[in-house]
Amino acid sequence: MEYLGVEYLSAVVKQNGSECKIATVDEAEHFTTSWKPDFIGYSMLTGDQKIFEELNSRLKKVHQFTSIAGNSHATFFPEDCSWADLIMRGESESELSEMIGGKSYTDLDSLPWPDRTNFPDMRIRDFIASRGCSGKCGYCYNSAWNKMFPDIGHVRRRDANDVIAELESIKDVDFFYAQDSCFSPSMKWMREFSALYRSKINIPYHVHLRPEQVNEERVALLRDSNCVSLKIALETSSDRLRKLINRGKQTTEDSYNAARLLKEGGISLIMLNMVGLPTATIEEDLATLEVNVRCHPAYAWVAIFQPYPMTELAQYCEKEGIYTGDYSELGDNFFDKSVLNFTELHKEQIACLQRIFAFCVEMQVMPEVDDLAWDRLPKFIHNTMRKVGDRRMFPGVIL
Repeated sequence: MEYLGVEYLSAVVKQNGSECKIATVDEAEHFTTSWKPDFIGYSMLTGDQKIFEELNSRLKKVHQFTSIAGNSHATFFPEDCSWADLIMRGESESELSEMIGGKSYTDLDSLPWPDRTNFPDMRIRDFIASRGCSGKCGYCYNSAWNKMFPDIGHVRRRDANDVIAELESIKDVDFFYAQDSCFSPSMKWMREFSALYRSKINIPYHVHLRPEQVNEERVALLRDSNCVSLKIALETSSDRLRKLINRGKQTTEDSYNAARLLKEGGISLIMLNMVGLPTATIEEDLATLEVNVRCHPAYAWVAIFQPYPMTELAQYCEKEGIYTGDYSELGDNFFDKSVLNFTELHKEQIACLQRIFAFCVEMQVMPEVDDLAWDRLPKFIHNTMRKVGDRRMFPGVIL
């Protein structure tokens, strides 16, 4: 994946006549020594903040520069970034531009296109046609973002012609990946984009949608413009848990319908899921797996819920005593383990289910609760593969 956020910022710097280099944490010390930059910016997600604080400390000991903390962690927890010289909260293109003597940007179409020079020779290129999300999912920062920045609109779209012009400018690419939280809620915009993309680009691409957005017309427009895969988020099949996470308007039937329409349209489905939600039982998580088995997506992606600070669900967990509130326990990914106050047995079951979730969907099998233990997983996998072998050796006889 490309890092579109910092690519946009790099484009702003270069548009204003300065130089910019995007580096990884591992490359930072080398480039700081050889390049001697006046400013170093840190793009931080929650869970990564200590890495950047320690990096900044090391660099400050031997170099003079102004440090800038940005991205979601700096936006929501500026007090946690007091070690930085400057903190930029929210979308920072205008603030950065004005700081170096440039202009403010009035809308998304006025922004320069992302500077991709630091990521050469990538066969898959990312783009974004909109910013924001209209959802209010309890596990996500979007609700807090919308309250923090009420004047910029929950969802803002770029002009379809501007998106197409950007994609036309990208050379030597085999695939485009739309990073929008939800691609094209507007059918009018989708019709315009589909026609332009088909006539001018026609390279395979991928998007994200909500299950209830998937209808016959949208699938046809996506298919005709060479969209070959997309993600939809089921998260949980439990109506009770859907209300808890503010997705109560969505139904499991929406996901069944989406899976059917996409299969008929020849578009691969990646289904997003979450296990270990607060108050969830292992039986409810297994029911989510069963829906995935029935939908049989091309890939069943699954995360373990993490109570990210300031999100509605994290506040609920603290209030109900489901979580200690020690956010230092959160790592930099959401695949390893649950940090909620579940029993050790339940935590093991959640982790085991997460590890075999996609395997079960691919093999079209359901585990028993007793299979969800570290010492039982190898036997479960072995027995499953034997059953698959029998089905393939005796098609139509053994089901």
